[in-house]
Amino acid sequence: MSEKILFTDLDGTLLNSAKKVSPGMQLLLSKMVLAGNRLVLTSGRALPSVLKVAKNAGLLFPDTVIIAANGNEVYDCDTKTFLMRKSVPIEIAEDIISMAQEESLYLHSYSDTCVVAPKDGVEVKHYCSRTGMEYQVSDDLLKTIGHAPCKLLAIDMENHGRLEAFRSRIQEKYGDKISAIFSNPIYLEIFDKTAGKGNAVRFVCEHFQIPLSNSVAAGDAENDISMLQAAGTAVAMANATPEVKACADFITQQDNDHDGLSEAILQLFEM
Repeated sequence: MSEKILFTDLDGTLLNSAKKVSPGMQLLLSKMVLAGNRLVLTSGRALPSVLKVAKNAGLLFPDTVIIAANGNEVYDCDTKTFLMRKSVPIEIAEDIISMAQEESLYLHSYSDTCVVAPKDGVEVKHYCSRTGMEYQVSDDLLKTIGHAPCKLLAIDMENHGRLEAFRSRIQEKYGDKISAIFSNPIYLEIFDKTAGKGNAVRFVCEHFQIPLSNSVAAGDAENDISMLQAAGTAVAMANATPEVKACADFITQQDNDHDGLSEAILQLFEM
């Protein structure tokens, strides 16, 4: 049997609405890995949050890597080192933060351990309740972080149009250097153009010397499209957006609350 590799998004794909991996899914993934395949959790979340999910769900298998922060980071869980790490250039991050401040738009970033937020408001409380991360408040995000940020995240819980307009401003000014895409309607992910889940998928396949044709990627949102396009087989969840379904080879019948991902695993992986 030739080794295959599954890249799966977390929120809206592997995780249910309670932000958990079901016991049945955990058993199926363990069986898949024990049969000689690989699992790579591939998320827009920051690394500490993805690691917490993996640990709590019992998915930290030997020789595991994780893709975090929308493909900005590829992390080796055994050696506890980054195989790849990209960031938003400091001067661009400073300008985008200023643009958000001009529009009174909430925007946070990340230190190596927590969310760094501009205020202690509903946005950061909502985000951290969903991801299990800690946060600290700072009036100088970049000074607190101490290095170029892995990504920025703008949140508007009531007006998606404001985020769309902000994305347009970013694309107009930095479209050749920065990606700005939605992971859900209230989160606008802002990161280096050379990162992204698709490029991370290619990197990991090359690292493990697995042909892209032996890779499967599963997701539900706009920030998953690049990895679905990069992988040999693209899986869209039943709850995925129309844009994600349009680039899929396989669409699950069930959604993320009913282990829809298991349909693809059972059909596409030998166990």
